[in-house]
Amino acid sequence: MENQNLENWDADRYKELNTYFRIKIDHMLRTDPELQARLQEQANMQLSDLVNQFSEDDQERWEEFIRLDKQKMQVDMWNHLNGNGTRYQPGLGFTNPEDDTTW
Repeated sequence: MENQNLENWDADRYKELNTYFRIKIDHMLRTDPELQARLQEQANMQLSDLVNQFSEDDQERWEEFIRLDKQKMQVDMWNHLNGNGTRYQPGLGFTNPEDDTTW
């Protein structure tokens, strides 16, 4: 049995988008006075609140990132079930202690 997602998995694009959004969201939270005020009032914020503030181009990138993230989960699960890849840790997911470049 073959997993089609393994053949189509674009790890480089996933890392590129992951890094892009990590930096973008951090910048938004540090520089947007409205977001800073909301964080002080609520002490938490939904990711969707931030995504809704993205430009149209960034929302398209976000959709691509989410598709790749789902595909990554399928690849990780496939590898796990076949004894390959990173280990699954409850509460953390599929983690690789040597790779802290992605969320």
